Amino acid sequence: MKYLISIFLITMGLSGLQAQTSEELTQSLALATTDSARVSLLEKICVSYSNSNQDSLMKYTKQLEGYLSNPEFPKVRRLILKYRGAIHMNRGVYDSAIYYFDQERQLAEIENDSLFVIMAYLNMGALYAKIGQNEPSIEILIKALKEIDKTHPEYYELYFHAYNNLAIANQSILKYNESINYARKAYDASKKMQDKYPIGGKNLESMATENLGTSYSNLSQYDSALNYYYKALTLSQELNIPHKTAMIHSYIGNILRLSEGDYGLALDYFQKSTAYFEGKGFSANKGLVYRNLGYLYSKKSDFSKALNAHLIALENFQGTNAFRNEVNMLNDIAHDYRKLGRMNEAFDYLSRHKVLQDSLYAQQMTEVTEEMQVKYETEKKDKDLALQTAQLTEKELELKEQQLLRNAAAAGALSLGIVAFLIYRIKTKSNEVITTKNELLSKSLSEREALLKEIHHRVKNNLQIIASLLYLQSDESEDQDVRRLLEEGQGRVRSMALIHQKLYENDDLKHIPFDDYLKELIGEIKLSFGDMAKNIELEVEAKDVFFDVDTAVPLGLIINELSTNAFKYAYAKRVGGGVFKVVLKKEGSEYRMTVSDNGHGIPDEVLNATQSSSLGLKLTRMLSDQLEGEYNFDNSNGTTFDLKFAV
Repeated sequence: MKYLISIFLITMGLSGLQAQTSEELTQSLALATTDSARVSLLEKICVSYSNSNQDSLMKYTKQLEGYLSNPEFPKVRRLILKYRGAIHMNRGVYDSAIYYFDQERQLAEIENDSLFVIMAYLNMGALYAKIGQNEPSIEILIKALKEIDKTHPEYYELYFHAYNNLAIANQSILKYNESINYARKAYDASKKMQDKYPIGGKNLESMATENLGTSYSNLSQYDSALNYYYKALTLSQELNIPHKTAMIHSYIGNILRLSEGDYGLALDYFQKSTAYFEGKGFSANKGLVYRNLGYLYSKKSDFSKALNAHLIALENFQGTNAFRNEVNMLNDIAHDYRKLGRMNEAFDYLSRHKVLQDSLYAQQMTEVTEEMQVKYETEKKDKDLALQTAQLTEKELELKEQQLLRNAAAAGALSLGIVAFLIYRIKTKSNEVITTKNELLSKSLSEREALLKEIHHRVKNNLQIIASLLYLQSDESEDQDVRRLLEEGQGRVRSMALIHQKLYENDDLKHIPFDDYLKELIGEIKLSFGDMAKNIELEVEAKDVFFDVDTAVPLGLIINELSTNAFKYAYAKRVGGGVFKVVLKKEGSEYRMTVSDNGHGIPDEVLNATQSSSLGLKLTRMLSDQLEGEYNFDNSNGTTFDLKFAV
């Protein structure tokens, strides 16, 4: 589900339904006899095409350009900038659109036209939100609100667009309460606007109610979300907007699915939504609808229908360059095939998922690297030129110094002062040369860090592929012992993959923040046991503890073995009150890690056996020896593992 970003392309006074259609306006233009009438009609025609036919908008914008030099129409230049911005916006060239809207704003400020300044701010804020630059979006939209308060507080439509897009930007940075607050203000503005523009106001009200539904659904407040989605559905049906009606049916179906309500009712809403898209071309919205329908079928364990829906979703995402959604669909399709027992197809789609995921990341890294390289080369040329200039200047200063020294006896104290000054200047120039070299070294270090992050990311991806293959193989085997061994192997591989993930996510490429790592690792292991572990409380204390890979890998594997063993056996007959605790801290020159549970405890004969049949205990002992640590087990109150080691 996505927010509806509102772009303010129309001029005030045209917010309601147009009195004339585009065809009627063009017929009137052909009959117009004065320049004043033609400019007025051209402006209205551009408004009518601003959100639909971009070729027509370009055509009539060019006709407006014919009046640029006419002093009788000073606002033509601003209109042209507005519609050029609209053309680029609708074609997806958002940076250029922002440029034209900003040019429009600057011209409006010079001409002291506050209304155009506000509308330019609103458009820029909306586009910044659309490309994910939410902080600049919020800053610009706050400026727009201040300007509206000061100059045009009577225009509720302006307030609507500012509040609506502030809700979107805050939602994107996970400030949900602020998002709901702004969405409610947008809703109030749309209601007040209906006194002047009943139909236009209702259209904005439908956007506001839809956005409120999305806000509440992201907070998992499903009753409130459904309430606003039902209101949005009623309004879209009343306004006869089929596409919006279809999407809201899908949103309602998704909420019913997420809230574990009536799956039959949810399916009914999804089918109403898909009926609209039957026979239509590719679109990202169509992909979202079929993606959510597939999720519902998966929830009902009807994996054949889930697969069909997900394949349609994938086809639509591929047709609209929605790469991130395409990556997710490939993974979901692999899951559907696996559930249907078609392991070859599952492996094929899983491989495609990993390749595309890797490709997307590589593309991002390539773009960043190329940008860094261009910047580096440019700065290097500038530094080389500055260095050459500095060297020439230094040579000239040395010659001057020698000349002054020859005349030092005659010049006396004054000459000595000048020499001292020149020596100071020479040292300053030398320091500048050193600074320049240090900056070049810093750039090289940044490039090295980017490459190291790429390496860690690829290692993590390869380990995840191995874990996925183990998972697929275990699911295919009917031997429970084989399945258990493969699943345990999968957990060990994932514990290592998480280490490399933490490395490329962290600014420090050498040391891993172990507190975050342990919480994420143990949390994932707990989730993998489902209901068996849902009542177990986790306690992790490892603040300000950082390790390199050589230490992190064996420690992570030890934690994996002990936590898996605890969740599997320690709380088997306990109804509640289970606690799994890990404490890791530095004591003098050593580290001490204590892992404990308050379960049944490992039997003495297992702990004391010299040849334990438990691979987990064998690994724990071997890895502790690898760290050259002192360790012991205590099963007097549950099981406690204590390890002391130096780094």
